[in-house]
Parts: sequence; structure tokens; C-alpha cells
Amino acid sequence: MKIIIFGSGGLAKELIGYMEGSCEIVCLVSTEPLNNPRYAYQVLEKAPDIDAHYILAVADPQIKRKIVAENEDMWISYIHPTCTVSPYVKVGKGCILAPQSILTGDCELGDFVFLNTNATVGHDTKIGSYTTMFPNTEVCGDCDIGEDCVFGIGSYVLPKVRLPSGSKASAGSVVRKSIEHAATLYGDPAQPRLKVA
Repeated sequence: MKIIIFGSGGLAKELIGYMEGSCEIVCLVSTEPLNNPRYAYQVLEKAPDIDAHYILAVADPQIKRKIVAENEDMWISYIHPTCTVSPYVKVGKGCILAPQSILTGDCELGDFVFLNTNATVGHDTKIGSYTTMFPNTEVCGDCDIGEDCVFGIGSYVLPKVRLPSGSKASAGSVVRKSIEHAATLYGDPAQPRLKVA
């Protein structure tokens, strides 16, 4: 299978490490070069017109949306072989499940969701499109997470929490209660940071 990876940052380099040898990585598409000459892949500013599948190796939800809007619908999901995925799970297109990710029960992922290493999604939970979960994060059971959310390293969302689109949980945060309006949450219990004038 021929693959074109969109992105040239850390996530792209992680994917190269996971996928090399199991498929043909044709090139990377990015406006930035790879920052390590040990990677021998060509970086182009736009995808070549060839028969290949696309994988979106970008964590920022807004950049993901822009790339998807500007390119053909040739996106596929990547699920690392070490992931644990219940047979009742729904995974949207263009998702990435990095090593040791866990999808339990009957959870649902929208499109272009990124779960980094050791991320866990509980039963009956819905994760909105373009959301990113960094390493060692967990969204427990029966949660409803909007689109474009970001969960920092080691953050947790406890059961039955509802988070609107655009919400963020900073690294190490423990989100214990639902919020009505998008915010960046910090601490345990996680609270929105107050703006200082």
C-alpha cells in the first residue's frame, strides 16, 4: 500500500517509525522540512497526483481541518497493531491510534481523531472529530467530547463529563465536572484559567 503522510513534525516522525516496512511511504506533504537528515523522505508542498492513501500526521485541530479541506478525500485511519480495540467501537476516517491505545466497549471516534501512546477511551463515550489526545490520557466511560478538543499529556476526564467543542485539558489535569462553554482547564479538579487584565 502506498501512503502519503501529511505533516513533518513529531507525529509524522512517530508514524514513519510505526509504518516503515509495512507499507510504502511515498513522501511527506508539508511547508516545513523534516528537522533530522536521517529521515530520507522527500517533503513536498502538495501531494503528487498518484494512487496513494493519505494519513494526517498533525495534532492541532485547526491545522487538521485546513489540510483536510484543501485535499482530496483519500484519507485512511491507522491503528497500530498493539492497540486494544473492542469489536463494538466505531472509528471515523483519518484517525490515528498510536501504540497501546485502548478503545473500550462501544465508544465512538469521529473523523481525524488522534490518540497518542497509551490513550484510553471508555465505554459509551463519544469523541468529536479533529480531537487530539496526547500520551497517557484517559476519557472515562459515558463522556461526550465535542470536536476540536485537545487533551494534554496525562490528563483525565472522569465518567459522565460533557465538554463542548474547542475545550482543552492541560497536562496532568483531572476534569471532574462538565462545562457549558469551551475553555482551557487546569489542575485537579480542573478549572478554567481566569484571564488577568
